[in-house]
Amino acid sequence: MRFRFDPEHEELRRVIRRLLTESAGPAAVISREGEPSAFDPALPARLAEIGVYGLGVPERFGGAGFGLLELGVVFQEAGRAALGAPLLSPVLAADLLLQAAGSATAGAGGPVGGILAQIAAGDLIAAPAIAEGPHGWDVVPATKASAGESPADWTLDGTKDWVQDGAQAGLFIVCAASPDGPALFAVEAGAAGLSVEPVTTIDLSRRFARLHLDRTPATALSVPDALAAVGRTRDRGLALLSADQVGIAQRCLEMAVTWAKERDQFGQAIGSFQAVKHKLASVRLELEAAESACMYALWAAQESPGQFATAARIAAHTCGEAAALAAGENIQVHGGIGATWEHPAHVYLRRATAARRLLADPQALLEDLAKVVEDTVFVSTAVPAA
Repeated sequence: MRFRFDPEHEELRRVIRRLLTESAGPAAVISREGEPSAFDPALPARLAEIGVYGLGVPERFGGAGFGLLELGVVFQEAGRAALGAPLLSPVLAADLLLQAAGSATAGAGGPVGGILAQIAAGDLIAAPAIAEGPHGWDVVPATKASAGESPADWTLDGTKDWVQDGAQAGLFIVCAASPDGPALFAVEAGAAGLSVEPVTTIDLSRRFARLHLDRTPATALSVPDALAAVGRTRDRGLALLSADQVGIAQRCLEMAVTWAKERDQFGQAIGSFQAVKHKLASVRLELEAAESACMYALWAAQESPGQFATAARIAAHTCGEAAALAAGENIQVHGGIGATWEHPAHVYLRRATAARRLLADPQALLEDLAKVVEDTVFVSTAVPAA
């Protein structure tokens, strides 16, 4: 494979960067601290106009039918701009809906097809509601689903944590425990018994909520294995969050380098000091590793599916480490001004820190990778007993 984007991808990057430069950025995030949303209300419509929400949706549902590579370009730019507008939520919700099986629910003219068309057009913000407690999406749901007489007559009872864009979403895709095992359900915002509680987190650029479900009406989605569907979508989310983290690291390194050239001490730019050079060089090395890991994960999603889950976990860890390092060193290079509320540096550090736990426990990811190494290296090379 080639570890670079094609000219078409770079054109998409230019379009997205131009839009986000005009309408987003850490200054906009800081100015909206404490408000229900961290973005200009007109921004989602502008993203929809250029087809962002339909990139990963098949053409038969009104989307563009592209893969993770194209979405990765968008997410890198989202990380650079600390984008607060809904992006990850509708992309992952659409992926869960795409796994709904059966012509009655998944056909282009069926209920799921209609929902996907609305997401692709930007007319509906859908959000997955999977997590319960601190462990991300790696959980067997305790939320209880009670059956009715038809797929549209289920009711849900329980609580869902860390629902991104919960206040803006018009539809939630909920994983709950049915009598036949874990299953996926669609719950409309405003449904009876549903309450959305805003949750304050360290991340200023994203908004989260806790869902409380009390005999809330829900429609069952036909997915053969709900936990497998959630796992597949979780891995795709990890790859896209890795792209977001790469964007954070890239922007933080640019900010640090620019400041190191401009800030003078003792009659010379601080970038000439060896200690500062070491910091910037370390970030550059980590960033190059992160870019490669991210690109491979995005590529593997389509070209090497058997390696994708492992590649996504490697990218999540590598890119998370790079973003945290870059964001922290950016503050260090800026010195006192980098620690002020008005400076954008803390927005990136907050975003990088929260993203590492958004879909999975970082320690659990490392344990998964250790198991892969054990199975593929030590087991396969073991000497047979005499």
